[in-house]
Amino acid sequence: MKTIQLTPQQRNDISERRRQAQDRRTYQRLSAVLWSDAGRTREEIAELVGVSTRQVGQWFRIFRNKGLDQLCTLHYQGDPGRLRPAQVQRLKQEIATGVFHNAEQVRTWVQETWGVAYSISDLKDLLRRIGASYHNVSGFFWKADIEEQKKFVRKHRRHKREAGPTTRRYFVDACHPVWGVDLLYSCWLLVGQRFYVGVGNGRKRLNILGAYSPDDHDYVDLRLTKENITGEQFVKLLETLLAKHPDTEKFLLYLDNARYYSKPCVKEWLKAHRQFRLVPLPAYSPNLNLIERLWKFLRKKALSRWHVTFEAMQAAVAEVLDRLGDYRDELATLMTERFAIVEVEQAVA
Repeated sequence: MKTIQLTPQQRNDISERRRQAQDRRTYQRLSAVLWSDAGRTREEIAELVGVSTRQVGQWFRIFRNKGLDQLCTLHYQGDPGRLRPAQVQRLKQEIATGVFHNAEQVRTWVQETWGVAYSISDLKDLLRRIGASYHNVSGFFWKADIEEQKKFVRKHRRHKREAGPTTRRYFVDACHPVWGVDLLYSCWLLVGQRFYVGVGNGRKRLNILGAYSPDDHDYVDLRLTKENITGEQFVKLLETLLAKHPDTEKFLLYLDNARYYSKPCVKEWLKAHRQFRLVPLPAYSPNLNLIERLWKFLRKKALSRWHVTFEAMQAAVAEVLDRLGDYRDELATLMTERFAIVEVEQAVA
């Protein structure tokens, strides 16, 4: 009996689809595929979902033969509502422009455009039925040069293709967690409950200069509590890499245009160590620096909660960065060398 075997990227894509699924049936189908990849039998999956093994097998055939989009396509959509198909299509086109910030604006637009009145709850049901969801927009750096980004991606692919056993590639960047700033956020709570978090009255910063290798997930960093990141500190990071991998004939370091990378002490050190090559990223392109994803992961795991002291924050950071192997499965899907290049025809105000 065939089971589903997914690549790390497929598993990540399916998990994200399941997280955003609005319909229970879609959630069940995606869960079945993920469970099969995890080693569960069809009988176990059928019992978990509450359907027949034959139905589970049909879902698997759809996924294998027609792909993920078809698996998520529900041919029975229920009552289409009071809008004609052409009106639904027009509404979807309007939604795609990002002009609606809440359901009330959609409700008003539908009534003014076609004279069809919906309550807010019915309007939200309609939006879910036609495949719309409420989520944050994605930010991008509008000054970024798209062609320069594409050129870098081509160069990066060539480096990856040509890298031999004596070449090591690292993405380098700095991160600056600050303790003592307001950490106020929204979260689900019980009705009538108040939940308090501390807000510090001082500002203490931890400066981290890190290097991450996508080839074997090697990670090296410097953590500074009283010093800023300078050219001298960057040289210390290079010396740490060299000491850790003394037999490496070529180091490729991808990094942004921070000024300390071009300080005289750095240039002098590089002249004496020709095996190191700095590869600059295009300006305004953090999306191309893989280690930025690691910083985002760090913020999620260690910095999204209140720490009583600066030392407690340091310990939380170390708990993540010193034990990245404990997060192997999560990082396998996050730290992939697939870079998104944002091409925007028209920015929406």
